[in-house]
Amino acid sequence: MKLSSLLERIDYEVLEGGDCEITGLVYDSRKVKKGDVFVCIKGAAFDGHDKADEVLMKGASAIIV
Repeated sequence: MKLSSLLERIDYEVLEGGDCEITGLVYDSRKVKKGDVFVCIKGAAFDGHDKADEVLMKGASAIIV
């Protein structure tokens, strides 16, 4: 699936890169695989935004912040 298809009814801004093929959607940085979209979630004890560099190194295709 293309990222644009996933986000087609949402107002969003692309900061870098472009439309890409995605294979999964995850919010747990430990489970990211190549081609996944990582969704940053800020919780009481953990902030997913702090894992952006890590998930890119694991092969995430995109990060939703």
